[in-house]
Amino acid sequence: MSNSKKLIKSCCEGISHIPEIKEVLPSDESLIQISYIFKALNDPTRLKMLYALLDYEICVGEMSNLLEISQSHVSHQFRILKKYGIVDFRKEKKMSFYHIKNEYIEELLNMILKNVKE
Repeated sequence: MSNSKKLIKSCCEGISHIPEIKEVLPSDESLIQISYIFKALNDPTRLKMLYALLDYEICVGEMSNLLEISQSHVSHQFRILKKYGIVDFRKEKKMSFYHIKNEYIEELLNMILKNVKE
């Protein structure tokens, strides 16, 4: 086991720690929100879009040019990311500029990329 943290054994045929484990489990509502994040991240195109948004606000047309896919496909992916609370946008005249909504998403993306590269 590469994890340096000492884990506590819990077993149905020995010492059970179910009450303690239940205390630290996230609520059902929190788990649903977490699952939405992973659903949103479960697509390479959406991930690429999010990595592009780490340092930029990008409109649909620019993202379309960057990824070399149709604007309708980009818009569809942005709708999914917005639905799950990952991105938001601000209007500037007729243009909508998308950005990552929460810093923890940026941290998660950076952490995953760093660990995948290692």
